[in-house]
Amino acid sequence: MKSNFFARYSLLILLVMAFLVPFFLVGTQMSLRSNKNDVKSWLPSAYQETTMYEWYRSRFETDMFILVSWEGCTLDDTTLPLLAKKLTPPQEHVRVSSDPRFFKSVTTGVEILNSLIDQGVDPAAALERLKGFVIGRDGKQTCLVLTIRPQAEAEWDATDHDGQKFLHAVIDKIYNVAEMECAIPRDQLHMGGPPVDNVAIDVEGERSMLRLAIVSAIVGLIISWWCLRSWGLTTMVFTTSLFSAGLAMAVVWYSGAQMNAILLTMPALVFVAATSGAIHLANYYRDTVRQHGLEGAPGRAVASAWLPLALATGTTAIGLASLCISELVPIKMFGIYSAIGVMGSLLVLCLYMPALLQLWPLKGVFRNDASGESVDVGLSPRWRAFGQWTIRRHGWVTVGCLLLMALGTWGTTKVQTSVKLMRLFSPHARILADYAWLEEHLGPLVPLEVVLRVDTQTCKLDLLEQMQLVQEVQAGLDQMGEVGSALAAPTFVRDMPQNPSFMERRVWIVQLQRHQDQLNEFFQVEKDKGENLWRISARVGALTDLDYGKFVDDLKQVVEPILDSYRSEGVDGIAAVYTGLVPLIYKAQHSMLDGLLLGFTGDLILIGLGIILLMREWSAGFLLMIPSLFPLALVFGAMGWFGIVVDTGTVMTPAVALGVTVDDAIHFMLWCRHGQERGMNRQEAIMFAYEDCARAIYQSWGVIGLGLFAFALSNFVPTQRFGYLMLAMLTASAIGNLVLLPALLAGPMGRYFWKIRKPSKREAHVPPPHRRQTIREPLTAGTPYPRIAADDDHPWDHSQPDSLTT
Repeated sequence: MKSNFFARYSLLILLVMAFLVPFFLVGTQMSLRSNKNDVKSWLPSAYQETTMYEWYRSRFETDMFILVSWEGCTLDDTTLPLLAKKLTPPQEHVRVSSDPRFFKSVTTGVEILNSLIDQGVDPAAALERLKGFVIGRDGKQTCLVLTIRPQAEAEWDATDHDGQKFLHAVIDKIYNVAEMECAIPRDQLHMGGPPVDNVAIDVEGERSMLRLAIVSAIVGLIISWWCLRSWGLTTMVFTTSLFSAGLAMAVVWYSGAQMNAILLTMPALVFVAATSGAIHLANYYRDTVRQHGLEGAPGRAVASAWLPLALATGTTAIGLASLCISELVPIKMFGIYSAIGVMGSLLVLCLYMPALLQLWPLKGVFRNDASGESVDVGLSPRWRAFGQWTIRRHGWVTVGCLLLMALGTWGTTKVQTSVKLMRLFSPHARILADYAWLEEHLGPLVPLEVVLRVDTQTCKLDLLEQMQLVQEVQAGLDQMGEVGSALAAPTFVRDMPQNPSFMERRVWIVQLQRHQDQLNEFFQVEKDKGENLWRISARVGALTDLDYGKFVDDLKQVVEPILDSYRSEGVDGIAAVYTGLVPLIYKAQHSMLDGLLLGFTGDLILIGLGIILLMREWSAGFLLMIPSLFPLALVFGAMGWFGIVVDTGTVMTPAVALGVTVDDAIHFMLWCRHGQERGMNRQEAIMFAYEDCARAIYQSWGVIGLGLFAFALSNFVPTQRFGYLMLAMLTASAIGNLVLLPALLAGPMGRYFWKIRKPSKREAHVPPPHRRQTIREPLTAGTPYPRIAADDDHPWDHSQPDSLTT
């Protein structure tokens, strides 16, 4: 880019940015409002498990229920029917008051119990049937079950409610009515069910967003000032980062997508990545001012910086884009929009910040000594001594690092994945306390659904015999230790006759057909398809460490033998479908692990091939992969050894860390090659790269690692885990690039990397100092080892002492 570009267009660039600010603000606000979370939509619609679950939901509207209870909510509690009445006002009252009608039905445990008794069921037997469902094991505790109207959300969205989300309004309605009209304190009310889960995820994600925005801004300011020691440059870096994060948020809204709890971490990631890039550009600017003065400095800085900045941004974007391979929708969206945000930050960085520097040049951007000459402090003696020690003892260093990698690789075989809803929340989250209370006083809440499909054309069983089959399957599930309760149509009808006469059978069948609408949650007739559908719901604990995959297999071992016994007697046209949240979560766990392995493998291959083409040497790609694998093996191996599960926040860390790791490794290897091309031996070339890259590497660790560590302050566990692991991954990455990579290049494994040839005249020419700065620039421009002559026309200066041998 010509140096006079910004002299001509800086004002225009800033005017365009000012024009875009309202669009960024509106896009950010609308994106935050669109935040919506539903674990059932995390898997692609093409999956068999997802397709089957949607088929199930279209027949049985069971996932929009809310279970409500409190201490003292017993069968004889007079507050129970009062709350039920207040939550379902008459239609006339709704029209007069304009209050939204949220609920299709509000049923109490007392009502269900009385309905069974009215059918002639013995009171003790009726009570036993409902234990673990709407009545506690003590036979006294009970609850309300509220079912949300399917049309209510569309009606809510069609009216103006100041941006309040539908499910949030539903939960607030329950709290307000209970507190204001039934004198039930908010902190004593316990609720569970899918709508409650989704609202809790929304709330935790949005709280994390606010906390992360504040902390990331503070961390960005502190680190920017620490690196630059200039408030002018710090302000420019900060505003550049804000614009980049705002652009990323606006893209989400204007592209028609919705935010989710995982995607809410994206703006903070883009912010710290942009901060890192802006600090590096500021250092290029500082260096070019030192060498050539303020005139044309922004253009020269961009001309020197755009390629390494693009390289760093590109490797990070590739790592993030690899998450698109994931079959979990939130992770895929995080990868797409984070990659777009990081690439967008490069555009903001190369236009907005140089325009500011052009209109408001900063004179005091580098240090002077007492004589007024610019000072270049170079790498500290301790770091230089550590680099030399690593090179001299490359054998021991390599062996030690490879042993750690082997131990970590073994640990990765023990890694477990989980996307259980309750693992998304911190131990102190209210939803966990509510679920613990409900499961202790009532019973398990997570459903696994078994749907018996009976082909009425080929199956010779009548309705009563079909219900007897259902009852047999239900009894088998009730005997499973993991199942707290199993619900089916027989739960809600009087006792079936064992050996009915013809007349009794006909009466039963007629009664079932007549009262089918009262059993529609567990029995559906599809006349057009010639099928009867019988639902059996097995409830398991939400807070247990139950292996869902094994549980599904165990459940099939109970159901299929029963069906086989009927088939052996000549009964055709019966089959079982297994669906619900449990199979979905199990599938999501496997998809997450498969996507992690596939995505990282693909990244390594693509980046390795790219490095081979860039450096025209296969050994470069091979050497690059070893330090790139080092942080992954250490961190994920430790997780495997210590039993830390991989969740939706964990699976994102390799994609982000890989880009930073590869970027640093590329620069180190390129500067090794540059040193060799200038006539240095292997040790001199490695130290040449160490001088130029070491401070840059640990500075990028500080900018990105500490910036993303702010995520650890979140109460939303995936976000919290992401913050911890990013710091761990980037720390291991810095060790790999500052310890393992130099040792590999100095040892036998690196011998193919070094070319034995004389440098050309062009290669022997020393470039201007500002053209040998890397993207990970030190606080002030580093002094390479050995020193480069200040005059650009001078060849390499060998007069400096070789500190490796002195």
